[in-house]
Amino acid sequence: MLKVRLLGKSLNIEVPSTAAVFATGNNLTVVGDMTRRAIRCTLDAGVERPELREFDRDPVATVAAARGDYVAAALTILRAFHLAGRPQQTTPLGSFTEWSRWVRDGLIWLGEADPCATMEEVRGADPKLEALTTVIEQWHTHLGSRRVSVKEVIDVATDQLASFHGRADFINPEFREALLAVAGDGGAISGKRLGKWLSANQGRIVNTMRITPDGIVSGISRWRLRGSSDEAAQSIPPASNIRPFPHNQG
Repeated sequence: MLKVRLLGKSLNIEVPSTAAVFATGNNLTVVGDMTRRAIRCTLDAGVERPELREFDRDPVATVAAARGDYVAAALTILRAFHLAGRPQQTTPLGSFTEWSRWVRDGLIWLGEADPCATMEEVRGADPKLEALTTVIEQWHTHLGSRRVSVKEVIDVATDQLASFHGRADFINPEFREALLAVAGDGGAISGKRLGKWLSANQGRIVNTMRITPDGIVSGISRWRLRGSSDEAAQSIPPASNIRPFPHNQG
């Protein structure tokens, strides 16, 4: 349900949201939060010039002529699924719970493919997620769980070896490339852009890890890479009868 303002009046009314948006194109890429809101259908004509194909029937005209049969078939599926007790087939899709429990589970119960199966492929092709994953992996490799500032992150990524032949050799080139992809500015890593990128992606979990704010020291924000094990350890209440092991004993 949505609350919208009635035109010409200062009155908000509640109306059902029944809109569906369709997009077509070649090799479409779904980015960011849209990956969990989109399912993909792929059409492969198998020819070089699909726009020149000839058909022996008009699909739109066929559906329009037999619309009643298609509607009856869809309602029959839903009724049969309901009479069977609507057995849950999947974990409901967040934000689309009712659709998932009725339409998605009904189709899977009937033996059809999961309409949401393409979501993982769409998510895997998200360039923003790919960039975040790369940064987190490189951060984990070169910074671990240290508390660092944006400047310290850039310093580690751009640290260079002593060179006698006039060419800069970066010690951590993969880390530098990962940061350039999200905060590059004219071939250099912008501290301002990296700070904004960290703020926009803070707390997002990738492979059980996330980058989180870790306080402010001397007016400068600090960041830390945390894993699920870190949060689990923090959730354990202290007990007076438990003595921690020395570090050299694990």
